[in-house]
Amino acid sequence: MGPAFGPPAEQAATKAESPPPDDAVIASGLMISPAAAARRRRAECAESRRQGEIVVCGADRGEQWRVPSTTDSDPRSRQGMDTGVPSAPNVSSLPDCTRVKCRGFGKVPPPVYVVDFSKLPQAPAGSDADRIAKGEAPDP
Repeated sequence: MGPAFGPPAEQAATKAESPPPDDAVIASGLMISPAAAARRRRAECAESRRQGEIVVCGADRGEQWRVPSTTDSDPRSRQGMDTGVPSAPNVSSLPDCTRVKCRGFGKVPPPVYVVDFSKLPQAPAGSDADRIAKGEAPDP
């Protein structure tokens, strides 16, 4: 259903009057398929319109009924790592950076200079560069 509009006092009164969901309602929400739940929500949204009322109906994926799994809450736990997909063990002698503060080592490598040789001018005729390019003189 859509959000309640109106003064805060009316919203608080509406929330205070509605009792918490019964166990049977929660169980029925868990037992139906997602497609059937979506159809039911669309029907409830369509019938809840009254004269002058604005109702905003959005996608509901049933998050209110979902309990987070161990894989979601603690992915590095034993249950979270047991996904059925083989993974390589950590045989590094370095400490795990999630447990201790890791420090980097080394330094930034020197910059790489890019030279576009097609933009260089042609060597003057008879120069050392010209003779080396023609194979007439050995490399210095």
